[in-house]
Amino acid sequence: MKIERIHIDSFMGKKDFSLEFASGINIIRGDNESGKSSVAEFIKFMLYGASARGSSGEVSERAKYLSFGETSFGGQMELQTKKGRYRIDRTVVSGQSGFRESLSITDLEKKTTVFKGENAGEALLGIPEEVFEKAAYISQEKEGYTGGSDLGNAIENLLFAADETVSTDKAVKKLDALRVSLLHKNGRGGLLFTLANEREGLEQRLSKALSENSEIIAKEGSLAETETRIAEKKAEYTQCKKLCELYDNYIALTRFRKKDELLAEKSAAEEELRELDARFDGFAPDGEYLGRLRLTKEQLTETADGLESATAALENASKARAAAEDAAGARGEDTDFDSAVKKAKKMEKTSSFMKVFGIILICLSVISAATVYLMLLDGILYAASAGIALVGALLIVFGGSFKKKLRHMLENYGVSTSYALVDKQREESDAAKRAEENLTAARAEESAAAARLNDMQARYEKLKEEFAAEALRLKGDDTDSDALFAAIENYIADGERVRTELKLLTDRITTLQKETASYDRETVEKMLSAINDLSVFEKLDINEYKRNRDFCENAIAALEIKKGDLEKSLAALHATVEPSAIISAALAEVKKKEKAAKAKYDAATLAIKSIENASRGLRTRVSPRLAEYAGKILSVMTDGKYTEIGVDDEMNMTFLAKDGAHDISYLSKGTRESAYFALRLALEDLLCKEEKVTLVLDESFAHADNERTKQSFRILAALAAEGTQSIVLACHDREEKIAEKVSVVNLIEI
Repeated sequence: MKIERIHIDSFMGKKDFSLEFASGINIIRGDNESGKSSVAEFIKFMLYGASARGSSGEVSERAKYLSFGETSFGGQMELQTKKGRYRIDRTVVSGQSGFRESLSITDLEKKTTVFKGENAGEALLGIPEEVFEKAAYISQEKEGYTGGSDLGNAIENLLFAADETVSTDKAVKKLDALRVSLLHKNGRGGLLFTLANEREGLEQRLSKALSENSEIIAKEGSLAETETRIAEKKAEYTQCKKLCELYDNYIALTRFRKKDELLAEKSAAEEELRELDARFDGFAPDGEYLGRLRLTKEQLTETADGLESATAALENASKARAAAEDAAGARGEDTDFDSAVKKAKKMEKTSSFMKVFGIILICLSVISAATVYLMLLDGILYAASAGIALVGALLIVFGGSFKKKLRHMLENYGVSTSYALVDKQREESDAAKRAEENLTAARAEESAAAARLNDMQARYEKLKEEFAAEALRLKGDDTDSDALFAAIENYIADGERVRTELKLLTDRITTLQKETASYDRETVEKMLSAINDLSVFEKLDINEYKRNRDFCENAIAALEIKKGDLEKSLAALHATVEPSAIISAALAEVKKKEKAAKAKYDAATLAIKSIENASRGLRTRVSPRLAEYAGKILSVMTDGKYTEIGVDDEMNMTFLAKDGAHDISYLSKGTRESAYFALRLALEDLLCKEEKVTLVLDESFAHADNERTKQSFRILAALAAEGTQSIVLACHDREEKIAEKVSVVNLIEI
């Protein structure tokens, strides 16, 4: 919807006044008492007219819209909707008999009058006045409040019946009136009560007639029942027989089709067997061949492992022999311990002799000197004593020198005494003997290992030739690859599988041929061609139908006998007794009417319950959708401070805080108006899917700060991009300056 132009002839003090509007955001700025609210009220008046009754002690809208000294109010409004461009001419004239209203809606493209007798807002926008007031129109005096049971009822009617004039309450009342007409709430009146009385009277008359004509009535009843049962059993028998025949033909058809499938599978299996037989040019390896080949492979593997072990054993024996030779050679290169022992003993003996002899000479020199001194002999004897002492000292020194050489020699052999050298001589002698023995043993082990290796190599080559010869029968290479065994295993397994499958398929085909021998396939297919879905037979308990068919056949024969007996008996009775068929027919007709009335009564009761349940369910589903949409808008307007709001069935709002949900009245006036603004946009989104309604906002941002006002205009700009026109009325230029920062604005000054 887009309002293009309005012209006020006379309305709330404004006369001969025109305005033109643009798509998107329009701002009407003017001082207080300049007529901004009159413009908003005029737009609502053009769409929905003026009420003749006031509320809560207020004057009526007609009285409020009539300017002082004037006898009429009204004007024109041009607007564009998805249906086309229209002009609304609306005038209310005040006279002695009261107010008289004239309304005309003109299709400007066709130049014809349309929607005669319909309100412009409801005809062009598809919403009632209370929805327009609570969703798209925010008047200055009501401070943006929306909600209430009237809005809830209007939303319910719009969504439930797609027509705001269709009230679920009225529908329930009409259905309840129908129900009362059928049966009064006290149970003592209505059509059902009348029919019940009539039925009881007929039943009494019939009971009396039956008592007077009991035998004939009983026989007629029995005959009628018998004929009915015969007809039922015949129909049931025919149905069961036909169904059994169809089922037998269905089973035959499934067997024919299954035989086709099995023949195709058999052909495929035979082809697979031919391909399998040609895999090795006619050679067919079996389990015995595979076992023999596996055994040769295992022996070859074991021999290869033995060959590797023999090679390693020879290498180890060769290394041991070389080590033994090195050890034996090292023994021959060692110092001759025998000569060393003799030399050590000689040096030790010489050193000891020199030391002892030197000590003796020194002692003799001391004795000689003492004798010379005591006997006062010639002094030359002192010199002789000194010479003897010198010789003794030299002998001791030379003895120490030999001792030192001996110590050096022992150190070279790694010992400290000649006794230790003797022990080491003995150890080296034993070690040399052992080295020689080890060398002899190592050479013998090397020779034996070489012989074992030669034997193992010969065996390996022989087994390798045997394996290659067997493998060549399969046109394979002469390696011991596991792929060879896999190929044989697959061949044997495939052969067993295919032959087993062929045998099973042949047996099953033979069985099916026997089972379908008595059926002609063309006849079977023709009989079942009229049935679209043959799967119904899969769920059918055919045994039950066969039992029922046989039972019906026997029952019909027995009932025919009974019927003949009754007809003979009644023929004799009718000559003397009058039947009561007329009463029975009348009673049946009354019962039929009573049943129809009861069905209508039950339907009305069910309809009332269904409408009430649907009404409650509809409001329950609508409220969360409104709350979610309004919560998103309020979150944008409050910069995320308030993100969740609640909306009940009556469109009343709550907000969620840390300590729980609170009524919207706890918020500040500016925040409360932002919440109402968000809910109005949510209502407009929900209820105006086909036609986006122009938003009329009279001083709606007066209590909001600049930031929230800016966010509100951003939302209006986004809605404008989707085709929603808005008209904002303000007395200051603040809204204009804020709006121009976020969108293109059509400014109108009055």
